[in-house]
Amino acid sequence: MTTTKSTYHLQQHIKFKHILVFLLIGVFQFANAQEADSIKKEEDDTPFFSFSWSQIELDETLQPYYKALKKAEFGAQRFSIFDQLIEKHAYKANTDSVLHYGNLYVQELGNWDKPEKEKKYLYAKAYYFMSLGSSLNGLVDKSIEWNIKGLQEAEAINDSEYMYLHNVSLAKNYIAQNSIDKAISLLKESISAYGKQQPATTNKALMQLGNAYSQKKEYDKAKEYYNSSLELSKQLKDLEMELDVRLELAKLIEINNDYPTALQQYAQISNQAKANEYNAIYYKGALLVAKLYYKQEYYDIANIGLTTAYINAIDHENLEFQKQILTIQAKSYYKQESYKNAYAIMTQLFSVLNQIKAKQQREIIKELEIQYETIKKEQAISDLKEDQIKQQAELDRQKTIKAAFLIGFLVILIPVIALLYTYYQKMQAQSELAKKNEEINSQKVAALKQEQELKLIKAAIEGQDEERKRIAQELHDSIGGNLAGIKLQLASVKEKTQTLNTISGQLDETYQLVRDISHTLIPKKFRQDDFTQLIKEYTKSITSTGKLNVEFHPHPEDKINTLNEIVKMELFKIIQELMTNTLKHAKASTTDIHLNYFEDSITLLFEDNGKGFDTSKNGEGIGFKNIKSRIEKLNGTLHVDSAINRGTVVSIEIPIKNTTNDNI
Repeated sequence: MTTTKSTYHLQQHIKFKHILVFLLIGVFQFANAQEADSIKKEEDDTPFFSFSWSQIELDETLQPYYKALKKAEFGAQRFSIFDQLIEKHAYKANTDSVLHYGNLYVQELGNWDKPEKEKKYLYAKAYYFMSLGSSLNGLVDKSIEWNIKGLQEAEAINDSEYMYLHNVSLAKNYIAQNSIDKAISLLKESISAYGKQQPATTNKALMQLGNAYSQKKEYDKAKEYYNSSLELSKQLKDLEMELDVRLELAKLIEINNDYPTALQQYAQISNQAKANEYNAIYYKGALLVAKLYYKQEYYDIANIGLTTAYINAIDHENLEFQKQILTIQAKSYYKQESYKNAYAIMTQLFSVLNQIKAKQQREIIKELEIQYETIKKEQAISDLKEDQIKQQAELDRQKTIKAAFLIGFLVILIPVIALLYTYYQKMQAQSELAKKNEEINSQKVAALKQEQELKLIKAAIEGQDEERKRIAQELHDSIGGNLAGIKLQLASVKEKTQTLNTISGQLDETYQLVRDISHTLIPKKFRQDDFTQLIKEYTKSITSTGKLNVEFHPHPEDKINTLNEIVKMELFKIIQELMTNTLKHAKASTTDIHLNYFEDSITLLFEDNGKGFDTSKNGEGIGFKNIKSRIEKLNGTLHVDSAINRGTVVSIEIPIKNTTNDNI
């Protein structure tokens, strides 16, 4: 299915749901008007909270990912884009999209022509995404199943990152099943084993411990773990996690019957979540507000909030959220003795429950389809092995016949056969020796060529560094010195006109520019600092100008920082060149830089939301020629995807097999 078709169907589906929801709102408003006289509370006593509808919209920022996915080669390149798409959809609470791309991830991994051992890390990651999507949809049992599969893959390669993530996710599911002690034990063991290495996952674990103790009604312990998680969220600058923890702390305030404070906290947190597009937290907060109104018997306000929350739940196809809302709303109408509305809500609730069951069945069918494809592939391998066994049996039979024939002759002509056998062994040994010598010579030639190429690259880069140092010194000492002298002469002029002041200012700017260029030309910073930190400082300096917001996402940082200095320097200059092009020509507001180190290659994905360009006409400027030249030195590949008014995506892949510090 193409991206265009998927977008069209999503638009039609959303339109249909909005029509249905507005009809439901009309029915509820009419029913409320009919039964207004039955309300027991006076309006003056009712607290006020403004509910709003957060309508789902097609996210234009995802379009470059869809385009890149359409053109990406099967394998690591597509998996990298899957990672980013799933994270963004989870952030937006688009639960079905998380499951859709998670299923694609698992299916394509099964068809990837790589040894199973090499795929285990990606399987552990894909199964974590599937567990996340299932959990968001309320499919707890299915989520646990994915967690267990992911743990098996992570444990097989001793990958602590996904062992920790799956354990925390599994504990969350145990809490949902009310297996509280089991969850607490698993969380504490995981924090003890991995807590210091992975603080972001530890933050999630601390929050789940708070949830577990809250469910056990041990509220002091729950508050202690929530506060620890809140402090860590602030240290990590993780606003999403901070808001989620604050929401749980507000629930403890409600448990202590301080309803006004709890309501105020819910409203503040929900509004902040909505402003930052943390949809899942916003919906959760809105539902807590509606529940609190219901708890205080403000049924009309509760019904308004629940109806709005139900619209949001339908928009994002979140069946678990719909189930919770309809359950409370049915009780609310029952309390108001509005039995017709209560019956209508219960009917809708049964429909949602049936949808959840149907979705569970669909997930089972999808998994069976993947298993079927795997079985078909294994059957094909089995058939191939069977043919090989038959061929081997035939060869063995022929060898047996020949052996019997030779034995017959051996009985008669033992001396002759002995001589022939000796001669044959000698010829075989000579043939094997000749083959081995040929292989050794070929390997030596290849090694010499490779060594020579690496020496040439190193010499060229060192020569460039020396030339840059010389140019930098000349700029700083000669031109800089001359500019400084002119500046002093101008400063000594007593009668300063407006023109002289202007020239003096321009002279200061030129002198500073010469200094900046001379310092930029000296590459010593690549030996002194972490490479990823260097890029972060560079992107931060661009962002601080206010002209362009730059986001840098390295993964994993520790591996990227182990690259040799030559590759680091070339990558940094490529990023500088791309950023210069964006600042000069793109008129963009945001830029995302993704740098991924995976297996034997490093991938750079540079994306801006600027005006774009026609690649058939404008793809051969000096900047792109410099970039291509640098990539060719490293035996890399370059792919540029851009169109007028649709931004630019630059994808670069560089093999790192022969680019370690030891080889250069």
